[in-house]
Amino acid sequence: SMATFEAEVGRRQAENDQLPRALANIDEQIVCDQLTDELPDNFLEQFNQLLDRPLEQVLHLLPAHQVAQMRLVSRRFNHLIRKCSKTMPKKEHNGSISFKSYDIGEVSAELLDDRGRGITKTTLTGNKGALSELLRFIRIGGKMYFSHGLSAVDEVLDQLCKAWLTIRPEVVIFSGDLSQTSRKSLKAFLVNVEPSIRRLHFQEAYNIPHNLLSDDLIGAAGWLDGLIVLPMGRGSNLPNFNITDKSLLTMADADLGSSYFCVMGCSGITPGCIRAFIQKWMKKEKPKAGANSTGYRYGDKWDRCTLAFYKCANVTPAAVEESCGDLFKKK
Repeated sequence: SMATFEAEVGRRQAENDQLPRALANIDEQIVCDQLTDELPDNFLEQFNQLLDRPLEQVLHLLPAHQVAQMRLVSRRFNHLIRKCSKTMPKKEHNGSISFKSYDIGEVSAELLDDRGRGITKTTLTGNKGALSELLRFIRIGGKMYFSHGLSAVDEVLDQLCKAWLTIRPEVVIFSGDLSQTSRKSLKAFLVNVEPSIRRLHFQEAYNIPHNLLSDDLIGAAGWLDGLIVLPMGRGSNLPNFNITDKSLLTMADADLGSSYFCVMGCSGITPGCIRAFIQKWMKKEKPKAGANSTGYRYGDKWDRCTLAFYKCANVTPAAVEESCGDLFKKK
């Protein structure tokens, strides 16, 4: 009868409403990948009666770290989370995410809002898949920092390239220890974020292998309007990075607004290339008032550009003046 049907619908709805609280309770019982207590009475029976669709909606309401832990509850949870993470809408996060590593085998992931205030922080130890599981249901935008310690090791970069993740930062900053970061993993990561990345910084990074940074690697990030290579330790041990005129001219060809190119230890940069860059920049057509632009706007200026060269063998004040002096006198 209709009354019986409505009563059954009401009962199922009540069970669905209780499920998020039950999931949160189970999450609190999981320590070191083990349940510390028994499941609530009839939980698995109620769970097994649910269709996938309402459960997907419930999972989408939970914090990301809880979803990752829920895979430990049962095989069905594990299967469902792996399946629906490819199709469910991702939670937008356009603030920042910062990775830090204080101990080998441990990485801390912290989400920050657009004002730099911490939202949530999770420390992952030992489990190589824990980071990619944590980010399954989040669309990462904004800024991505690889800061203290070995936060950009191959294991971390490889996890951030998983097919089920949506990693779309506009700015990526490396400022940690890069001694255990390989070209292969770093290039694969940059290819993965290429649709969105606009600014790439190797700023205060240290222990950078001599063969890590090159035109080929920088080119994997696509069209950039900002590049910084200013590593820590600017003494005699500074590597000679294989970043040449090619990277600088590629930036000049990008259809973007304001730009900066700040590098050190790049002997492949020449004054003639700097002149070619400036000439290309001066010929760029500026967007009309009200027109859409992919560039970053500084006040009302769309044509601001900063070039800075430190300890680049071929770039001296005298050489630049000789090559570009006449251009500097133009408006």
